[in-house]
Amino acid sequence: MSIIEKLSNINISTIRHLQVRKSQEAKYKAHSHPKEYDWNWKEKGFNRIALVNYMVSKTGGLASNYLEIGCHSNSLFDSVASLNKIGVDPVCGGTHRMTSDDFFKQNVMKFDSIFIDGLHEYHQVRRDAINALESINDGGWIAFHDLLPSNWKEHHMPRISDAWTGDCWKAAVELSQAQGVEFKIVEIDHGVGLMRKIENHFDVPDLSSQLSNAEFDKFVEVVEKLPIISFEEAVELIG
Repeated sequence: MSIIEKLSNINISTIRHLQVRKSQEAKYKAHSHPKEYDWNWKEKGFNRIALVNYMVSKTGGLASNYLEIGCHSNSLFDSVASLNKIGVDPVCGGTHRMTSDDFFKQNVMKFDSIFIDGLHEYHQVRRDAINALESINDGGWIAFHDLLPSNWKEHHMPRISDAWTGDCWKAAVELSQAQGVEFKIVEIDHGVGLMRKIENHFDVPDLSSQLSNAEFDKFVEVVEKLPIISFEEAVELIG
């Protein structure tokens, strides 16, 4: 196949992809919302890799036990400075080819740091959070990705946008009200949650009756009440 033919195929594929996205947007137009947040992620100077490595450095360093849920291309997993790493993903990346639910059912290990970036769906993130709290060592930290969508398309379930956080923020609403844990959202890299267990007995409220069917307008309503902090504040908290 010639270079021209290859480029033609790429262009056709791109056009079809854009057409599908436009069709999906039109289908869910009733869910649209005018509010957009300019989080300026590229200007923050830090990302989830920086935060996770700082977590690991403060919870045992190279000797610490690290768990990652949702590895995909291993862009984070391969960058974590721990010799004892487990990565769980049903499709690709990591070390264990299974769902997070199946992993936690058979897991007996305790971890010093856990990063959750699996299925970007509220109920799944909630389950992963509770399972992680059961599996974290005293003094350990749990982090989450994609808690701050920029607009209704990034939030939408099912996915209709290339940049996609899903509705993970709903779990953040519950975790911010949980008993026995400390929870913050670091304002970097699409919103990185940061959580530690401060009591052996914890309770995460079930707000599914209010949140399950909520659209982006609910996020706009609650975002100012979420415990959002800077990277520098996160470093102080972990340290």
